[in-house]
This record gives sequence, structure tokens and C-alpha cells, in this order.
Amino acid sequence: AVLAQALTDKVSPAALSIFRQMAAGGGAAPQITFRLGCAETVPGESVLIVGGHDALGGWSPEKGLRMTTDEGAYPSWTAEASLPLAAGSKVEYKYVRDRCFSGEGFVWEEGENRCFALPAGERGGSWEKKDEAFGAPSTTVIQRVGKEPAAGKTPMALAEAPSPLSATTIATLPVEEAPTTEGSEPDQRSSVSAATPAGGLVNVPSQVSIANEGMMQRLASLSALGQLVDDADQMMQLRNQMEAEDAQLDERPVRYGAKHLSTPIVVVSSEMHPWSKTGGLAMIAGSYGYEFALRGHRTMAIAPMYDDYKNFTCIGSTRIELAGGWHEVRYFHHQQKYGVGKVCDYVFVDHPCYRRAAGLYGPPDGEYEDNLFRFALFSLAAAEAPLVLEIDGSTYGQDVLFICNDWQTGILPVYLLYKYKMHRTYENARSMIVIHNINYQGKYSKEHFPVDSFLHLPAGLAGADLQGEDMHLGPDCINLLAGGIRTADRVLTVSPNYAMEIQSPEGGCGLHDLLCQRGGELRLAGILNGISDEWSPATDPHIARNFRLSDFEAGKAECKLALQKELGLGEDPGACLIGFCGRLCYQKGLSLIMGCIEWLMQGQPNRCQVILMGKGEPCWASALSAAEGRYRGRVCGYVGFD
Repeated sequence: AVLAQALTDKVSPAALSIFRQMAAGGGAAPQITFRLGCAETVPGESVLIVGGHDALGGWSPEKGLRMTTDEGAYPSWTAEASLPLAAGSKVEYKYVRDRCFSGEGFVWEEGENRCFALPAGERGGSWEKKDEAFGAPSTTVIQRVGKEPAAGKTPMALAEAPSPLSATTIATLPVEEAPTTEGSEPDQRSSVSAATPAGGLVNVPSQVSIANEGMMQRLASLSALGQLVDDADQMMQLRNQMEAEDAQLDERPVRYGAKHLSTPIVVVSSEMHPWSKTGGLAMIAGSYGYEFALRGHRTMAIAPMYDDYKNFTCIGSTRIELAGGWHEVRYFHHQQKYGVGKVCDYVFVDHPCYRRAAGLYGPPDGEYEDNLFRFALFSLAAAEAPLVLEIDGSTYGQDVLFICNDWQTGILPVYLLYKYKMHRTYENARSMIVIHNINYQGKYSKEHFPVDSFLHLPAGLAGADLQGEDMHLGPDCINLLAGGIRTADRVLTVSPNYAMEIQSPEGGCGLHDLLCQRGGELRLAGILNGISDEWSPATDPHIARNFRLSDFEAGKAECKLALQKELGLGEDPGACLIGFCGRLCYQKGLSLIMGCIEWLMQGQPNRCQVILMGKGEPCWASALSAAEGRYRGRVCGYVGFD
């Protein structure tokens, strides 16, 4: 009792009531476990209990009590924790579906609040509260676990008069929809708008905890590992063959339907497979153009023109103000058809600054000194393209969705906000910035490249959004990726796990605080990269033998033997064959791989074989060649991509 008095100002009234009951000899407080039968949920969603009790978040969804289910229990949901409640207490509550994974936010059940009250005189024990039918308050009972209900205590009618927090004063969270949707919030950087019920309580979360696993679910799945088949007809043949086989299976793969097909999609990337490529970014960007077109969107994929490409025609030009002058760019166009009414307009921006022999971004040991100019010019040209290019009799217009990729296009959302929207252009347009690799951010000296005179943006406004920090530049830093993160309507990454990782100090590369802020606004999520259709071993035209589940052992063995023979490795079916394909740089773990090569080669001659493929930093390319020369027939080091 003395301790309870000392804690009076530090605990909630409900918890203090329970503590006093225990101190008075009442024993442990009764524990209530919620159960709900809800078949309206879909994979990726979750259910929360929100109510007036402290443990139910005080009507705040972000603090509500989360429920779980599994394949065996569905559609039955069980609360993750039991709720302690003093005997005789009454609590109002509602169930809320967490649909943040699809961009729809928290959806509250309709109707009056639910309510339950424990009988007076109870001193401990476990109770279950069973509800059915999400959206309709029930009159089910509280039942004591392992004990028949006592006469006079249950069944109990739970219907109560509406409270100030009834459904008529609680609104659904107005959040943007999934990545292919048309944005709806009134401001480019608007955060989640809060609905305030009667009584002044706000039921909309203002910040989302990183540790809240339910907030970062898979949004959708796009084919994004690469179009290794460049011929459009062959790609469509593969897709049709796979779908025909899928139709014969009992369990078909999940298909994600497109929404808002009237919204044109503009994919903006510094590289585009198969025309320009240094790594996975090109494959993903090229795949976006293919997948959005296949789903029925009018789709444009735009990239710089680093070389002369076949079957492209100049369809227009425009003049762009940048770096204190005017610069003319030309647009080259090629239309790829993927079926009736399903086309992608591939557009390349031509300017002398993109024609460089040393590489797309610079020599292997550095970058071009004018890269800020090159990609600011490209971003502005991409923003102009939907307005000035007439394709198939019309322009794309202003009501488009820009999908920007990595630091090279990070400044495009900044231009949309301060160059276009402020002058009543692109008012209904939306932008997304997709982070493929947060290690590369596009940092430049603000003193050498002033925001106003070089980038032609209002320094007092855009300067804060482009502000960065660097161990060499200090605060005199422009950060293109940070600018895109701050000003884009949605920030996406290539997987849900990566979306969580970059919000940590270890994985955020200095941007974790900013990304946590965007996550708190429900504007950060991860889309799990899919696998291109041709990677299916049943239809892959590049492997020695196609195989399915019924003959995969024989099929894989034959493919393994053919690969060993082609690469000059020992033709041993029992060898452990390990492969790496990626950029040759420290970030990809080359130091770890090369550090254990010697250990892997110990023992029997063909105990282990290693294939290393990629391109990047010269030091790692040399290390690959050295390992192959030392362990010829057991290690294959291939500098490049095949």
C-alpha cells in the first residue's frame, strides 16, 4: 500500500487500481484475452484492438493491441497479449484493420463501440472475450477459461448506448493507395491528415514505431530482376506459356491487379536495360516499363542517351535553363508493343554531356566532375517530356505518376514541387523515389553549385530540402537523394526488409532520421522485387534443360554439368557449386567472399567450386582474376555480366 501511494503520479489510474487490489489481498488481476472471428482480412493485413483502456492505446491505432493468426487458425485472430483489468471495470473498444501495407491505412469497423465489463468481486483468473463478425458489435459473452460460467454472470448483454467515440465520429485514415494509384492528398509533401472525433481525441497515428512490424508489409510485387530476353515477342511468349501452366496448378501464384489505369506512368532512371546498364538498377527500371505497360497503363520509360541506339527516332526537343544558361536536349523514341493496347514508350534524352567513353557515371576510380549538371539536366528533361512530346496523337499531360530511381533522379521531385507546382503545373501529378542502394546519395558542394544560380531553384525553400551533410563537405553539402526523400509523395525500397534496415543508424548511411520521419508519416514502404518470367526453369531458354517439380533433380544435375563444362570447372556432380553475381565493391561483401576462398578450396579437389561474376572496382576485378589463376578448374572469375 505504501508503494502504491508512492507510485500514484507515475502509473495510469487503471494500473494503479489493479495494483491496489493486489496489495489489498485480491491476488493477481483477472487477465482478458481477446479473440475475433474475421474472414474479411487478406494476406498482409493485421487486426488491432483499440479502445479507452491504456493497454488498448487510448483510441490511438498506432498504440493498439495487435492480434495475430496463422494458416491453421485463420479466420480466428488472437490478441498478442492479455489485458489486465480490475473487477467491475468496463471498457469500450473497437476492432481496426491495419491495411497500411496497401496504402489504405487503418480501417475502423462500423457501428457502435463494443463494450465489456468484468463481474464485480472477481479476483484473478483467465478470461476470454470472443467476438465475431468484424464491423458488427456482437452480444457474445466473456467466458472464464477452464471453468463453466457462473450463474448470474454470463451470458452478459454487451450492447451499450453510443459513446462520444461512436463510429459516426471516427473516419478511415486517408492515405495514398498502392504504388500504381493516383495520388489524392492536396499538398506534395502533406503528411497523414488526422480525423478528430467528438471529445477532442485523435484516432490517427502521428508517428509509426520502427519496431512495429505490422506497419511495414509487402505492398505489391513487380517483376524486377531483369529482362534477359530483349525481344518483346519472345517475352510475351514466355509470359503466356507460364500463365497457361499456372492455370493447370491447384495453387496459382498471387496476382496483383492494377488500379487507376487512366494514370500514365513515367519511369525515370539513369540507366535502362538493355540499352545502358551497370547493375541491377537498369534491369529493374526496364522491368517497370514492361510490367506497367502489360497491366494497361500508358507507360513511358525515360533515360539518358549514352550512345546511338537502333530503331530510335528523334521526336522533339526542348530548351532547359540550368547552370546559368540554356541547353537544348533532343528526345529519341521507340515504342515497344506487348499486346493490344499495351505499349511502352522508351524515350532517351540526348545531349553531348552523356556521350562519355569512360562509363555512364565516370571512370572506375571516380565520377565525372559535371555529374550534378548531367543528372539535373536529365531530371528536368524527364519532367518536360510528358508536357512537350506528342506520342500517338497526344502528350502524356500533367496528371502523371513519376517513378524516380536512386540519387540520379532524386532532384526531380524537388523540381516538381518548386519549379512546376508553385507555378500551377503538375498540380495533380505525384512522384515516388525508389531507393535501390542508399550508399550512393549524390553529394555535391553547395558553394560550388549554388541552389539558386546553378540549379535555378529558390534557395530559401529548396535549399532546406536539398541540405545534406558529409564528413568531407560538412554542412556545405547538397544531397540529391535526401531531396527526393523529403519531397516525393512516397518513398519506396526494393524490399520490406530494406525499408526497415535503412531506418537504422547502421543501414541508413546518415539518412536514417529522415527516413524514420517519412516512415512515421506512412510514406515509406518496401516492395519486394519479383523475378522475371524467364527465370522459371520450366521455360528459361538459356539453360541446358528445362525442368519442373516432377524432374527437378535430373534437370538441375544436367544444367550443373553444362555450366561446369562451359566455365572450365571440374565436371563433378558431387561438388558444392557456389555462385556470386553482383557489383564488385566492398558493400557487396567481396571482402568476406575473397577472405574465405582459400578455406573453401581446402580438402578434396572438387569439394567446392566458386563462380564469381560482376564488374565494378578494379581492385576486386584483379582479385577475381588472381583467385581463378590460383585455383584453375575450381574458381571462375568473370569480369562483366553474361
